[in-house]
Parts: sequence; structure tokens; C-alpha cells
Amino acid sequence: MSHTNIEVSVDVEMMFASGEVHSFRLSGIPCKWVWGETSRDCAEYWAAWEHISDNYKFDWMSIKSWVGSPVKDKEI
Repeated sequence: MSHTNIEVSVDVEMMFASGEVHSFRLSGIPCKWVWGETSRDCAEYWAAWEHISDNYKFDWMSIKSWVGSPVKDKEI
């Protein structure tokens, strides 16, 4: 199936075990959108969710917004 490689940026709000709540932006999250498998929005959202859950410890988290940009293939 055809696919598009996308780089995702997200605005996130997290509460940590200390009770502190922080809002911040994460960028450069890789996403592979396989056409016909899911929507592009869905692929971007879940790529962001998986990146955050794999790399941060938090009590709760909310993805407030996200944006994805296709990545141009590099020729070697």
C-alpha cells in the first residue's frame, strides 16, 4: 500500500506525579500514514500518543492540538 512519511508536532498538557501541570510543544515525531488503512488525522494523533506514552511518565495527559507535515524523501 502507498504511504506518506509525516513529521508531527503537538501541543500537550501533562500532570506529573508531583501534581504540577505543564503545557508544552513536542516536535519531530515520526509518523507513517498508510493510505486506506486509517485517516491521516488518526495516524498523526496515534503517532503522537505513542511517542508521548513511550517517553514520558505522567498521571494524565491531553493532546490539545497537533499538526503534521509530509517529509520529503532524501535521495542518497
